[in-house]
Order: sequence, then structure tokens, then C-alpha cells
Amino acid sequence: MLTLTRKSFNSLLTMCCFCLLICTFICSKACSASIDKATYQEIRKEGRVYVFNSLSRMEDFKKSGEVGKGIIKIGYGPNGETVVFDSDNAVYNYDSNQIKQTLDNLKILAYKEFEKDGRVYVFTSPERKASFESSGEMGTDFIAKIGYGPNSETVVFDSDEAVKEYEIRNIR
Repeated sequence: MLTLTRKSFNSLLTMCCFCLLICTFICSKACSASIDKATYQEIRKEGRVYVFNSLSRMEDFKKSGEVGKGIIKIGYGPNGETVVFDSDNAVYNYDSNQIKQTLDNLKILAYKEFEKDGRVYVFTSPERKASFESSGEMGTDFIAKIGYGPNSETVVFDSDEAVKEYEIRNIR
């Protein structure tokens, strides 16, 4: 039988969320790489967003003001606008673009806490953690709090952000 403490459950939940964000980020990068910038266009007109994957259909729209056969999604835009698509590919590319923009606006904070030689080490930077694992040294820019750990251990942080995150995760 597996027993989870609140701390281990929170760590597991955080790891799962982080992995999900990373996977979504990787997928969005792969998807957005396939968007042909020469053909994918968004036009905002009269409170609607028109999304084109076909240059010829976009040119027809500019001349006539009509999309013709298309896909309409009411309230689908970032500000609740109606979005009109010229094709399924335009919907796919639009969604990929929205995911990429959302992920670009997120500040993803990596968090790793582990014990070594009677000290607790806390990292929010994967690069600094990797450097520590290879060299065994924290470098010159670290914060050490003596007796700050759950069992009065010294806790060594890689940054101010790591201190803040540790305090959130380890309520005293």
C-alpha cells in the first residue's frame, strides 16, 4: 500500500503539472513550426477575427468582405470575439498559436528539493541544479539558512525565488 504525505503529494502534483506544461510547450512548438507564416493570416474586422490558411480565400475576402464557406466559432477569440475560419487547418493553426502565446506568457518555475550530506538543497533553476550535480559546488550566488529545515538542517537555496517557493511549500 502506498502512503502519501501532504508534502509528497504536493511534490507529485507539482511534478505532474510541470510535466504537462512542458509536454504542451513542446507540442505547441512542433505545431507552430508547421504554420506557414506566408499563408496563415488573422484579420480583425468589425469585432470579429477572420483566420485564413489560404491566400486566395483571404484575397477574395478582402475584395468582397465575405468568407464563403467557413467555420464560425462564437466567443472563441481571446476577448470573446467570434472567430471565422476558412478551413480546418486554419482552426488547428489558430489553436496552436493561442497555446504558444499562452505558454510564452507563463513563467514556469522548476522546483527541486533534495537532501545531501545533512543539508537540504533547493533549486528553481535546472541549469544551476545540473551544475551542482556535476561539480558538487553551489557556485558563488547561493543563500544558506542554518537550522531552517524541517529537522533544523541547513537549507541551501540557488536563488531568492527558491527561498520563496520553499516557504510556500513548507509552511512553518
